[in-house]
Amino acid sequence: MRNWFGRRAYAAGPVTGTNPVEAYRAGRADEHQHIEQDAAIRPAKADLDAAYESGRVDERSRRRGSPLIALVVVVFALVGGGILFLAARDGGFAAAGAAVDHTLSSGVDQAKAPIKGAADKTGDALQTAGQNLKQDAASNSN
Repeated sequence: MRNWFGRRAYAAGPVTGTNPVEAYRAGRADEHQHIEQDAAIRPAKADLDAAYESGRVDERSRRRGSPLIALVVVVFALVGGGILFLAARDGGFAAAGAAVDHTLSSGVDQAKAPIKGAADKTGDALQTAGQNLKQDAASNSN
């Protein structure tokens, strides 16, 4: 009869005789024989450990994440934590949202001022350069 859950087949037949001690000893000897056969087939622990470690390394290399995605997730987590802190401090998400909006609008205004000044200076310089070109063209055509 073949065991469905194992690799070995039990070929030992019934023990003849009426002495239960002899039947017990024969069963033990048969089981020891099967254990020794299984030990010869079974791979060594070092082989199993090496295969396990090799599988871990292979899987780690396959599942390696993107550092850019990790950075984006960390930034979102920090922003979310900051909003939760503001909500706890200001007494609600509406007040926290208002505080964030106020901070962002003042930051945008501060950033706009130098940009607008630089754009105005660039525009004035372009107008001056255009007028100079017109004057030079008029004086060269005469």
